[in-house]
Amino acid sequence: MLQVSKRMAIHGLNISMAVFMGLSAYGLLLYYEGGSDAASATSLLTTVYYIAGIVACIAGIVFFGVQLDRRKSEERREEEARKAEEAARKGRRKPTRSS
Repeated sequence: MLQVSKRMAIHGLNISMAVFMGLSAYGLLLYYEGGSDAASATSLLTTVYYIAGIVACIAGIVFFGVQLDRRKSEERREEEARKAEEAARKGRRKPTRSS
């Protein structure tokens, strides 16, 4: 399975969300400026490209969001393992008290 770094996941997620928001804003502006007239004036190919762009953005948001969640959970597990190892090391160094 394809894995990307945390930095790449963040950038990919941000770009996908920005493009999706731009396409959504464009669609809303087009609708409010004469929705049915604008819809009838666009060709089928333009509509297909617009829909393909939206689908690609949603797929990008899902993919990069999942990758970012995986990188964060890996970091958390590594941090917990490091803390457990550190606690175990400190536990061995403590002198025992005699009663």
